[in-house]
Amino acid sequence: MPKIYNSLKGGHSYIYKHDILLLMQYNLMDGHLQANEKNFPIMAITAIYMRTKEEALNDKCELVRYDKEKFEELKNRLESKTSNMTQHNLNSHDPEFTELRKHLQKFHQQTPVPQNVKYFENLVNVMDIILTDFDAFIDANPSLFRNGNDDKETLVVRLFDEVKCKHVFGYELMEELQRCGCNTVKLEEAIQAKDPTYSLLFQDVFKLLDGNPNIHFIAIPLPRTRKRAVWVPAIDGHYCISARDLVFEFVAWTVVKGLFQGASDEQRDNLMGILKGLRYLLDGYNNGYRMVLEADVKRIRKQIVDKCKAHGIAQPEHFKDIRRVIYCDTTEDGLKAELKYLGVDKVFPEILELADDIYKKPELKALRETDPYQTVENCQIQCIINRAGFTEFFVHSTTWFVR
Repeated sequence: MPKIYNSLKGGHSYIYKHDILLLMQYNLMDGHLQANEKNFPIMAITAIYMRTKEEALNDKCELVRYDKEKFEELKNRLESKTSNMTQHNLNSHDPEFTELRKHLQKFHQQTPVPQNVKYFENLVNVMDIILTDFDAFIDANPSLFRNGNDDKETLVVRLFDEVKCKHVFGYELMEELQRCGCNTVKLEEAIQAKDPTYSLLFQDVFKLLDGNPNIHFIAIPLPRTRKRAVWVPAIDGHYCISARDLVFEFVAWTVVKGLFQGASDEQRDNLMGILKGLRYLLDGYNNGYRMVLEADVKRIRKQIVDKCKAHGIAQPEHFKDIRRVIYCDTTEDGLKAELKYLGVDKVFPEILELADDIYKKPELKALRETDPYQTVENCQIQCIINRAGFTEFFVHSTTWFVR
């Protein structure tokens, strides 16, 4: 299900334009059609149709007002029509049938037409209904499916909502101000010579505005898994992640790969030196460069890998995975025994004391996961973060490390 975002002003929801087509397809298959695996070709053909419509957006990142009732109406209409799809025969000379036949040929090998005539008749029926209604919906709402916003009175600006701070892309804000004919002199001075990913703290934005423009700041949480960030649209078809997420990802990577397991002092110091070299990303975060573009992430990853190779750092030949026995002893003694088994107690002598602390100190309680496997990893990650001097950038909470 595509993500729906809320405006800080309340009462208004927004969606990325490129997610509207995905929402339409999701609503289509979220019913009786999905229940039958024979309807897979419908999903495939609809995806082809959606991709051609998506081309009109030219990878532009743009939010638009989300009207739930409008999409529910489309969903219900299609549900009603397709539930009785075999009751209306499609003219075999209809142009839509001719076009659809090209896409259906690839399914012919799996389900030969002569032996499955009724199946293909039904398939053509339902696709005609779906595409006709989709076309009508798109024609009735043209502003949702093309670049640009016709509303010159309302500015729509993304507000990246992180625990550490809330911030907006400077150039994204300026584009919206210019689109609506607002004065941008102060803002231009503030972001002059800055890169496109430069962002402004939310509390500083209002100092750069003239008058009182009607801005809808759309709260965009930065999605992430436990160890990795999820890419968010940046500008002009690019994607980005938080600089803090990127640094955390590299730290977690060294733990998952067991790069510190049984490492000598020299190997440990070399690897810690590589990780400490990422400090510039965190300093950049504090200075406005809070998001990193995909191309830069690839470059940084290559640099890390190359440096590891240059120092002979690799996954140990006798790599040890965390044992399942940890689930049988979830005490601090069990945790310390597993850390010793992995050989990281010699690399990080302080890790055994940390294992005690996470059971005793309230401020470290979040490191003690309900999953003991994660707790073992948490101890190693915390030691690395402490030694690298990154502690101030990561906050412990009930959701573990909050970035």
